[in-house]
Amino acid sequence: MISTLTYLLGLIAPWWLAIIAAALVAFFMPGNNFNAFLSGFMGVGLVWMVMAWKVDVETNSIMSNKMVQIFPVDDVSMLIIITAIIGGMAGALGAFTGNSFRQIFVKKKEKSFYS
Repeated sequence: MISTLTYLLGLIAPWWLAIIAAALVAFFMPGNNFNAFLSGFMGVGLVWMVMAWKVDVETNSIMSNKMVQIFPVDDVSMLIIITAIIGGMAGALGAFTGNSFRQIFVKKKEKSFYS
């Protein structure tokens, strides 16, 4: 769900709405913080990796080769992986924030003597 929202919002909106999309999905889907972090990382990171690869293929690596010359990376594929990691971290932190915000409003069960 995070990846679908990230892709659709990425077509018409700025990049940072992927963070808000991950936060909203993690807010409305119950789970623990680790699962939210991992799903945000995978959801946004995979979409960013596919979109970076798509731009690379559509431009015949012209733009990617210029970026490799600017940044200290060896290959275009490494640049795509770094893009996926940066997007994944943004989505992971957004999902973690959304899940943590939801936990503020969840009433914790009191521990019983017998449980």
